[in-house]
Amino acid sequence: PCSPFTSTPGMSELRQRKKESKAEEKSEGKEAKPAEGKGTEQTEIGTWIAWGILLVPMIILPAGACAYAYQNYGVNFFIPESWQYLSHTPEYWQKEILAKKTVVMVGGPHRGGTTLLWECLREHPDIANFGSQHQTASDLSEGIFLQDVYPNFGIGHEIAQSDWRRRRGGMGQFALGKEEWVHLLEDHRLVTEYNQARLLNRYGYFWNMSKPVLLEKSPPNAVISRFLQALMNLNVPGGYQDGEGHSPVKFVFITRHPIANAMSHKSWQQCKYMPMSVLVANWVAVNKYMVEDIPKLQFAKLIRLEDFQQDPDAHLEELFKWIGLDVSKWSRGKSVIADTNAKYQREYCSWLKAKPNHRVEHEAIKEQFGEEIEKLGYDLASYECT
Repeated sequence: PCSPFTSTPGMSELRQRKKESKAEEKSEGKEAKPAEGKGTEQTEIGTWIAWGILLVPMIILPAGACAYAYQNYGVNFFIPESWQYLSHTPEYWQKEILAKKTVVMVGGPHRGGTTLLWECLREHPDIANFGSQHQTASDLSEGIFLQDVYPNFGIGHEIAQSDWRRRRGGMGQFALGKEEWVHLLEDHRLVTEYNQARLLNRYGYFWNMSKPVLLEKSPPNAVISRFLQALMNLNVPGGYQDGEGHSPVKFVFITRHPIANAMSHKSWQQCKYMPMSVLVANWVAVNKYMVEDIPKLQFAKLIRLEDFQQDPDAHLEELFKWIGLDVSKWSRGKSVIADTNAKYQREYCSWLKAKPNHRVEHEAIKEQFGEEIEKLGYDLASYECT
């Protein structure tokens, strides 16, 4: 029992236990590794989900904005404006285009029938026009928003302007600004050959230049017609200068009853809360400038929307002959609503009866503008709503 060799079996057992312990540790390590890998995988999935939550809106929102822009303004919205110009020289425009073609410009108060008249005129196959808003990327296909030669004001641009800019212009009140801002004349500093070519190169990009008549529509043409006539006639061979020659540009103006016009303005968000007195004052200012300028224009016609709607074909036939077009090429029968003022008359009567101060404002409008309105061919009797 006391022999030194009796400890050998105990040592062997200890070694065996150590081996078994190491084996168990290795086994546990192998089992732990998959658990560690699974946790890492879950972390990576969570990271990707978080990135997805951040990136998806960053992709969807711009894509949605682009889709909206394309739907409303077409492919030209995405083409740099500097690419949307012809490259003709002033001399080329003067001798090869303006001396041989006719430019027709439509104008009048906003919401006064300019778009309807433009749509009817462009039905003639010999008239080149800008096309739809989707084709031009311009609000209501108005030329004033395509160019950068002279001030632009009206539908669209004033929405993005500061309050200070809006006070100077904008739909429903643009003609109430200082006359030098609004009423551009033939002696304006912007009447230059450079501006003539720049304007026409911009418009020409959208016109079919093979046609004999080139059509443009912008309501503010009503207050800048003398400036436009001077610009279009500058250095044109045989052009209209100092009461002599033949102008390549002809103006067609259209207007409507001031109360119907004001109520039509109020259907647009940017004019919804404007006082009736301001909207009527703007109408009076636009029409006064327009009527005062017509004698200074070699070719100009003024149409009332109410008359045009009653017999559009007769008015269009007269206009096409006046422009110099073959009436037989034109297909008659475009559908035109006979009286769009009736709706606004009903709305105005409801507005008058809604609050006592509305009747007070109506009486103030009569007192301040009644005489001017009568001079311009309208009266307020049908809008008394008694």
